[in-house]
Amino acid sequence: MQIPFYFDYACPWAFFASTRAEAYFARQGVDVDFLPVRLRKLAEPAADGSGGGLAKMGPRKQKNYIADLLRWAAFCGVEIAPNARDHLGVDTAPALRVAMAAREIGGDGEAFRQLHHAIYRARWCEGMDVTQPELLAKLIEAAKLDAAAVQTRAQSDACIEALDRQTAEAIERGVFGVPTLFVGNEMFWGNDRFELVRHSIDAARASS
Repeated sequence: MQIPFYFDYACPWAFFASTRAEAYFARQGVDVDFLPVRLRKLAEPAADGSGGGLAKMGPRKQKNYIADLLRWAAFCGVEIAPNARDHLGVDTAPALRVAMAAREIGGDGEAFRQLHHAIYRARWCEGMDVTQPELLAKLIEAAKLDAAAVQTRAQSDACIEALDRQTAEAIERGVFGVPTLFVGNEMFWGNDRFELVRHSIDAARASS
C-alpha cells in the first residue's frame, strides 16, 4: 500500500510529519508518496467571505503554539533555528519545483528522499531561504543529482504547470492544509493524525 503525503516546505508541522512518516508507516508495510503542493493556494475563503487563512493568535494561544512547536521538534529529534521565522511568508514554490524535478530525473528513490529531507532541514533547522538557487544547487549536488539538469527542469513551464496542477488536484480532493495524508478516500490533516491514519490502514486491510 502507498499513501499520499501532501506537503509544502513552508510548514513546520509538515516538516515534523515528514521526519517520521516513512519509519512510522513502514511498520505496516506502507510506502509514503511525498507530493509537493503550494500551501498558500490551498487556503479556502472564510465562511463570512473574508480572506480566510489562519486566524490571528492572542498572546496566550501564541505562547502555547510556540511551546507546542518546540515540544514536537524535541519529539522528532530536530531543532528549530532561532531565525526560522525570518522566512515566514516566503513562497517556497522554487523549492517545491526542485523536488518535483528531482523526482522526475532521479526517480522516487534515495536521491529524491535525501534531497527532500535536506530542503526541510535547511529551511527549519538551519533557518535558510530555500528559494535561493545557490543553496538549492548545493543540496541537489549533495543528493548526487545533476544540479543544472534539476534546476533547468524546475524552471520549465512544464514543471510550473505540474506543481499548479498537483495543487489543484489536491484541492479537488478536499485538501486545505499540510501535512495531509489519504487512506483511500479518507483524508487526514495534521502532524498529530498518524494514529488515525494507522487505524484507517488496518481497517481498510481488514475489510478487503
